[in-house]
Amino acid sequence: MFYLNEELQRAWQQQDPFDLLPTLDGKVYRQVAQRKTFQFDLQGKSYFAKFHYGVGWREIFKNLVQLRSPILSARNEWEAIRHLERVGVDTMTIAGYGKRGLNPAAIRSFIITEALQPTISLEDYCRTWREQPPRFAEKRRLTERLATISRKVHKSGLCHRDYYLCHFLLDGDLESDVFRLSLIDLHRALIKRHLPMRWIVKDVAGLYYSAMHLGLSRKDLLRFIRVYEQASLREVFARRSRFWQAVESRAAAMYKKLGAAS
Repeated sequence: MFYLNEELQRAWQQQDPFDLLPTLDGKVYRQVAQRKTFQFDLQGKSYFAKFHYGVGWREIFKNLVQLRSPILSARNEWEAIRHLERVGVDTMTIAGYGKRGLNPAAIRSFIITEALQPTISLEDYCRTWREQPPRFAEKRRLTERLATISRKVHKSGLCHRDYYLCHFLLDGDLESDVFRLSLIDLHRALIKRHLPMRWIVKDVAGLYYSAMHLGLSRKDLLRFIRVYEQASLREVFARRSRFWQAVESRAAAMYKKLGAAS
């Protein structure tokens, strides 16, 4: 499969993106043997690209031994973005996608998305909350929006698997309630018709862990739970107490092992 939007098609006429992308200059965010993530500018517009070089048989066997499905290409992120678009969750806009090769260990692929600008990650936006607590209305709006997005994502059958504050980009003003939260970095996302509960626990616990150092109150946490469950707290703790105990236990274990999220 191969796709470029009209702007990239015009700019890259007669050029093969599989040859061109690895040579582009830009700001590199991550580079490992199998993948390069970078930002580049083209004709006054900014883009993010992930280029996959092939994972190799060693990585495939390691995942299979651990009973995990290996991520072989950018197709995983392509499908996750399209999925979120269908269920009405704000995310990245795809500008290009390509996949080449039949050998699963040597598939070359790429995904290009339009840069979300101007935005700030929630990790950076909330960084000073413990020392400089936000207004009540601002914190309530953000808590409720995160709970609503999380519910919609999980009810749709998608698990992010790196579900932290840093992977939400904020555009707009929380004080005026006119804002957008976009979920990004879907490289490891898992989509199932019936999502196993352990994956949902992992996601929600990851989000909680990434916010544990912000000085959230018990009322903040209960507000998230009530909105996520779309039920009264009495109903939640009568039917779903084991789920939320599992979330709290996993988040606490992450905090003990990794310390406060940066």
